[in-house]
Amino acid sequence: MSQTTNEVLARGWIRALSNVDEFYELCAPGCEVWHSNDDRWITVEEAVDAVHGRGGLPEFDDSRYTLTEKGFFVQTSATPEAAGVRVHVVQAVATKDGKAISVEEYVGPEMDIAA
Repeated sequence: MSQTTNEVLARGWIRALSNVDEFYELCAPGCEVWHSNDDRWITVEEAVDAVHGRGGLPEFDDSRYTLTEKGFFVQTSATPEAAGVRVHVVQAVATKDGKAISVEEYVGPEMDIAA
């Protein structure tokens, strides 16, 4: 049995931003997701269901990853139609045995820091 590397997981993660059902293959059973917009932990299933309920995710651009000792970070940007403002997303993904075990997602609007 070969173990998936963090780099393979990170590349798959970026692809899954266009097809959220792929997150099921990347996450371990019991993997939980935290979002900065509501400060609560939910299951991967709940997160994917919520995305489907909203009609999907916006198209992301400038997506990239950085490997860490315990997983990886994904950084990306999008302009969701409903929000009307460009947002930046950082996801801190912890991994174990070739699967994501937890995800912390930080979303922030692009803004003029002089404001």
